[in-house]
Amino acid sequence: MSAFGLVFRALVAGPARRHPARAVLPALGVAVGVAAVAAIHHANRSVTGSFRDAATAVAGRSDFTVTGVAGVPVEAMARLAFLWRIGSFAPAVTGPAVLGDGSREVAQIVGIDWGGDGAIREVRLIEPSGPESRAALAGRGAVFVPESFAARHRLRPGATLPLVIGGERRAVRVGGILALSGLARASGGDLLLTDVFTAQDLLGRPGLVDRIDIALDPGVSATEAAAAIRRALPPGLSLDPPGKTAQTAARMVRAFRFNLNALGSLTLLVGVFLIANAVSIAVLRRRPEIAALRAIGTSRGAIFAAFLLEGLAIGAAGTLLGELLGLVMARAALRAVAGTVSSIYLPTARIEGAAYGGPMAAAAAIGLLSAIVATLVPAVEATRVEPAAALRSGSIESVFRRALWPRTAVAAALLAAAWILSQRGPVDGFPLFGFLAVGLVVGALALAGPLLVVAGARTAGRALAAIWPAEGRLAAGFFGGALARNGIAVTALAMALGMTLAMIVTVASIRETVRVWVQATLRSDLWIKADAGGRSGIVGDLPEDIVPFLAGFDGVAAVDPFRARDVVDPSGRPFTLGSGDFEVVARVGGLPLLDGADPRPVARAAKAAGEVLVSEPYARRYGAARGASVTVPTPRGPRAFRVAGVYRDYSNDRGTVVMDRSLYVALFGDSRVTSVAVLARPGADPEALRRRILAASQGRFAISISTNRELRREALAIFDRTFAVTRALEAIAIAVAVLGVANALTASAVERRRAFGLLRAMGAEGGQIRRATLLEALLSGVVGAAAALAAGAAFAALLLGVINPQSFGWTVSLAIPTGSLAAAVAFVLAASLAAGIVPGRIAASVDPAAALQEE
Repeated sequence: MSAFGLVFRALVAGPARRHPARAVLPALGVAVGVAAVAAIHHANRSVTGSFRDAATAVAGRSDFTVTGVAGVPVEAMARLAFLWRIGSFAPAVTGPAVLGDGSREVAQIVGIDWGGDGAIREVRLIEPSGPESRAALAGRGAVFVPESFAARHRLRPGATLPLVIGGERRAVRVGGILALSGLARASGGDLLLTDVFTAQDLLGRPGLVDRIDIALDPGVSATEAAAAIRRALPPGLSLDPPGKTAQTAARMVRAFRFNLNALGSLTLLVGVFLIANAVSIAVLRRRPEIAALRAIGTSRGAIFAAFLLEGLAIGAAGTLLGELLGLVMARAALRAVAGTVSSIYLPTARIEGAAYGGPMAAAAAIGLLSAIVATLVPAVEATRVEPAAALRSGSIESVFRRALWPRTAVAAALLAAAWILSQRGPVDGFPLFGFLAVGLVVGALALAGPLLVVAGARTAGRALAAIWPAEGRLAAGFFGGALARNGIAVTALAMALGMTLAMIVTVASIRETVRVWVQATLRSDLWIKADAGGRSGIVGDLPEDIVPFLAGFDGVAAVDPFRARDVVDPSGRPFTLGSGDFEVVARVGGLPLLDGADPRPVARAAKAAGEVLVSEPYARRYGAARGASVTVPTPRGPRAFRVAGVYRDYSNDRGTVVMDRSLYVALFGDSRVTSVAVLARPGADPEALRRRILAASQGRFAISISTNRELRREALAIFDRTFAVTRALEAIAIAVAVLGVANALTASAVERRRAFGLLRAMGAEGGQIRRATLLEALLSGVVGAAAALAAGAAFAALLLGVINPQSFGWTVSLAIPTGSLAAAVAFVLAASLAAGIVPGRIAASVDPAAALQEE
């Protein structure tokens, strides 16, 4: 056996065979962290991959895509006729439809030009086949469905499929079955493929297509072709790469995805501290072996490599287990993320699971790297003590005590640097410096761990000694005498609990802010949208004649039609363009302005002057304060508008520009409606009014009507579902950290076996030692909780004051849920006390005679 093999066997392999359970907890901590990182990475990758796959399937083999703010007029295609000499082009119309067959599923309608689309998109008809296929494609009013969709809904050619499109009930004939390849794979195969004219009729877009896809012949210069196309395009149309649609969709959820990644990393960070704790305990426990090996000439490098290899082995075992656990967690994370994306960002999005290999590899690399980083400090400490000193108990502790004040100085410097970074603005709309500041606070907390132990032992020791004279003094001595081990355990607990407390405050603050905002904003009695198949979001638009239909009911005081559409600025950043009736706002308000001004005269003046209102997220992202000028893309080209006011809005984080409906219709020629708010006359019963509207709409409109109370409840339910995954991650982090305290206490009990024996020989009772160990466990929890309160305040300040405004553009009012915070702290204290039960039994069961003989 090699020299290093003997060292590794003496310091690592031998102890591991004798006490395999000591490596289980840190490996479990890494496993949970790796699983969380892998699961969230898989969910986020599935979101972006689904966007990309959907866009690629629709774009096909195109090199460029022509789009317009309000669609592309069909007559504009005449300007692109020259492309037939150097390639080909094909229009497409897309939109959502709710199946009326009882399934309530949402499918995507795609209309294409059967004659010219073959060069752009792959479409293969498998039924009917032969000469009948041409006749099937030539017919108007038919849709073609993928084979998986047809099998699920039991559809055959010639069958009738009822649909709800844009608040109206329609029926289409199934013209044929498509092979699940190419375009048929778009939207996860939930696709209704038809011709352009049928799609225009179904979706209410006569004379407009959503896009024109262009494919160039081989050898044609893309640069020269793009320049020629741009010269031919009228104002209001733009030329984009085919992947821009997916990029825009991915940017909508970027902040949400990154915040999930940050929360997943928290769990792994707790696992890192557990590995550091385990290796530190191994160094402390194996001091005699280290001394003996150093005395016979073993190099520092060999000692360092042995402990580094131990940490890497623990990390590898935890990573392997975490990959298996991640397979299970990935499904739950994907459901949670997909539900949030469809509820808040893209209601018609179809999120499908991506391959797990990429997230698995990334999480494995992060887990192993984290294990190496966690092992470095204790491995270095093992090499810094000379052989003679290593034979003395507490040598490593003396190193930690000498480094107390230097570590404190560095921690203070990190906190100062965190404060400086928190004053910096976002980078490309992303709170990079805010997250770096959080990392510096974590680093400061890690460095301050031993100081927290010393301060806790001195402060709490007096109080404990006053209540339990003997046990209290022993507990304080036990706790303060193990700086290395208890410092890491307390730091892990404080970090996990601190981040949990910060998230409790953050979520409660956002929820309370949203609740107040919903109450101030929702002044209408009824809210009407197109039937969305049971989804909470909006699926499709309503026809313009819904407005006079609703206004004609007895008991209706006002009707406020709202129109929203997603647009992008010249740099590709998405935002929402909306329109509403400013006259209604001028009457009832309901649009809380950021400066506290009365919105009614502001809306009246904006309508008269042709000005716009912008949401707070838009104002933050684009620097659009009141009185500034904003540029909005229109079918006639970009147009500048003065900002009449900035209003609070928590409905999306992209930002919204709202103009009066009459101005919007004049500019865009679009009179359709996204949703309608209805105000009842004083004394009218909103519930009775809803029943009358639903009864009268039968056979004419397919709509969904929510009362004010239902809408408020739904908004808060969506909020709670969005943050459900964060609560799970917080619970995991705390559970693993508490187990870390148990591990530290157990190791302490084993290491102090001789000290316990001496105490027993001097007359200490087993019950006293057991109570002292329990008090030490409680002291660990109290110090960790106290540090967590301070760390949680710092984390919450960064989350609410820096990260949240820069990520989402929202101003959040502080709300402190004292009950939830007290419950979390009480749970940690109780769990910490329980963690001392087993170590207490171990300490109390030491045989005095055997311990004295060993001494």
